[in-house]
Amino acid sequence: MTREEVLEAIRRNRTIEDVDLSGIDLSGTDLTGGRFEDVSFREANLSGVNILRTGLKGCDFSGAILDGTDLTKVDLRKMRFTGVSFKGVVLYMTLFNHADLSGADFGGGSLRWSLMQHAVLDGANFRGAAFEKMVLSHSSAKGANFSETDMVKTVFHDADLSGANFKGAKFLKVLLAGCALAGQDFRGTRFNQVNCSGSDLSGADLSGADARMSLFQEADLSGANLEGINGEDTMWLKAKLVKTRLAGAELSRACLNEANLTGADLSDANLTSAIMTRAVCRAAKFARARCPYVDFSHADLSAADFTQASLFMARMHQTVTEHAIWTGADKTLLRGPDRDMAEAEDFSPPRPTGG
Repeated sequence: MTREEVLEAIRRNRTIEDVDLSGIDLSGTDLTGGRFEDVSFREANLSGVNILRTGLKGCDFSGAILDGTDLTKVDLRKMRFTGVSFKGVVLYMTLFNHADLSGADFGGGSLRWSLMQHAVLDGANFRGAAFEKMVLSHSSAKGANFSETDMVKTVFHDADLSGANFKGAKFLKVLLAGCALAGQDFRGTRFNQVNCSGSDLSGADLSGADARMSLFQEADLSGANLEGINGEDTMWLKAKLVKTRLAGAELSRACLNEANLTGADLSDANLTSAIMTRAVCRAAKFARARCPYVDFSHADLSAADFTQASLFMARMHQTVTEHAIWTGADKTLLRGPDRDMAEAEDFSPPRPTGG
């Protein structure tokens, strides 16, 4: 079919199906109201087309150009978009569920309120794109380029982001739960109020990142570089921080309950008013760390190094401190075991007697 024949079929309200339109130039056309089923648009030029209220089913857009196209409320589920150019595209309430978008180029686009569930985004380019309330769940985006993106209230859930590039990206209230992010480079990244619960960030680099009020609950950050991170008011409940580098980190008011910090380096870190109850800190380094008002109750500090650390009014109730190093540490008003608290913790209500 030619360009004119396609437009005529739309005017006559005819469904276009099982047609090969590979390489066709439909740029700038109005396809509103058209119906396309099992049509091949491979290598077609669809830049700037109007496809609002267009019915598309089982189509193949591999290698096509859709630059500047408005895809508002378009249903593109289960379609193939490998290598498609979406530069400057507008996505709003667009459905890409189960779509193949590997190698697609969304550079500079506006992606809002759209779904990419169970989609393949391997090697896709999103550089400079703006994400708002997007959902990418149970999807694969291995090696995708998210550099210089601006992400607000976007969801990445159970997504494989291994090898992806996030250099210069900004995150605000983003969900990155259960994601594969091992070895990722987030140096200096704005990471505010991000939820990384259950994600694999082992070996990742978040040095100097601004991660205030973020959640790393049950995340794996073993061997990661978090030096100089701003982690004020962050949640690390049951996080794995084995041999993690946290030197110079800002962790005031952070919650590290039951976190595993075995062999971690927290030298020169600020842990003012942090909660570290039941944390495992065997052989961890706290040299010169600021730990006033820190609650180490029930923590394991075996062989930990507190050389020249400040522990003003820190709480060490039922804390294991065997072989810990305290050289030059300030233990002014350090609070040890609390008998009343111990009795309360050991209390169990009497069993009811039969009457």
